[in-house]
Amino acid sequence: MPSSGQMKCPRCNGAMVYERFQHMLDLFHAWRCLNCGEIVDPVVARNRGTDKKPKKRAVGES
Repeated sequence: MPSSGQMKCPRCNGAMVYERFQHMLDLFHAWRCLNCGEIVDPVVARNRGTDKKPKKRAVGES
């Protein structure tokens, strides 16, 4: 995920830094925004990817 170019935050367009995080016994690396604190790791990036098929709506949602 790290690259030689500058990463921009998807939420506020601020500068991001690549950091190591620890959650319980897991260690992982992700991008963190210096302005708003948004964290983007490979799983988040994959889940936010653009899908070509339409999303299903919940019953009663307009």
